[in-house]
Amino acid sequence: MNTEEKKRVLILGAGFGGTYVYKNLHKTFHKHPKVELSLIDDSNYFLFTPMLHEVATGNLAPENIIEPLRKVLGCMHAGFHLGTVKSVSTKKKEVKTSNGVVPYDILVVALGATTNFRGVPGAKEHCYELKSLDDAIKLKNHFIETFERAASEEDSSKRAEMLHFVVVGGGPTGVELAAEMADLFFDTFGKYYDREMMNQVKISLVQKGSELLEHFPVSLREKSLKLLQKKNVDIHFGVVASEVGTDQVVLDNGETLKAHTAIWTAGVKPVELDWDVEMPLERGKIDVTETMQAKGYSDIYVLGDMANFVNPVDGKSVPALAQVATSQATGVADNIKLMLAGKKPKSFKYRHKGSFVSLGDWAAAGEIGRVPFFGHLAWWMWRTIYLTKLISWQKMMQVMLDWTINLFTPRDISMLYRCPECKRK
Repeated sequence: MNTEEKKRVLILGAGFGGTYVYKNLHKTFHKHPKVELSLIDDSNYFLFTPMLHEVATGNLAPENIIEPLRKVLGCMHAGFHLGTVKSVSTKKKEVKTSNGVVPYDILVVALGATTNFRGVPGAKEHCYELKSLDDAIKLKNHFIETFERAASEEDSSKRAEMLHFVVVGGGPTGVELAAEMADLFFDTFGKYYDREMMNQVKISLVQKGSELLEHFPVSLREKSLKLLQKKNVDIHFGVVASEVGTDQVVLDNGETLKAHTAIWTAGVKPVELDWDVEMPLERGKIDVTETMQAKGYSDIYVLGDMANFVNPVDGKSVPALAQVATSQATGVADNIKLMLAGKKPKSFKYRHKGSFVSLGDWAAAGEIGRVPFFGHLAWWMWRTIYLTKLISWQKMMQVMLDWTINLFTPRDISMLYRCPECKRK
């Protein structure tokens, strides 16, 4: 490192991208006198987002899919800044947060994505989301409270509307959530509520395309569809939600689904940042080079959901997946090490290892390479792979214990907490 001044590496966001960049750099520089590592996030924990749907449906305790940042990142001391990122000044080389200004020499932008409601009237106001731990907790509480209220409702038509749940979006998140909801409702709740009421429970899945899980092989799409239908999930293909109200979801074919619960899983969009310059954007994402640097800014790296990265392997933009962000984190960290050593960054190439989607108890679908898996074996593989991705062995053991207990007992149906934020406004 050919400089006398300390180099400040600042990471924005503690999702998969930001957390793994920090962990990688920390191994090399945690005792280096000339490198200062800092990270900013509005939560003090790392969230394992692929398991959010299991928290929302009572299969996992919420505390088991989060890790305190100061624990997992190690000897941070003053390196962690709790706060919301407000703006970035590329001229002053500083980031303004809700708790002050933090300077940088090298900036890593990995703030992730937010729900994209696509301008559908009423969607933002009336739909539940599944992007954060709070979202999962709110959903679980809402499911439980809805069934309790329905049990006291004497009007059959009103009760039917209360017990109609609409999931908008047939991608992996929507499919996983719908499958877990079916298990929670029909298997667990079915043990505690009378049959007449349970016969009125309905789950609808709204999918824009003609198939679910469009990025999966045809055989897996067909098997997943049959399994969801077997779980009593009613699927509406070739339509989109055109309007959402407090008690209905209107589809663009004119059909109206009378339901008191709508959950939006139909896409995400990159977090928007306030820059002092006009950043190169493509569909809201920041254009990056093959080295993961923002085009025109060698001191700014962007990865994960915020980066528009064209993979040199196939010439296509990479998808917004945790697997992608984790892989990019290694490339970004390696390039920062090269920069600090006075060397040129190297081109990053992403190679997809495979994908899995859970389909409720004892079922999953996925592929490794071009080999498809479905059913019990895929379910075991999905759980094994994701279990090993948890950061600490303590969380691995806690999640494994939750899963084991749930094989022999009903899911937890106690509300996690009650507060104004838990209820729909």
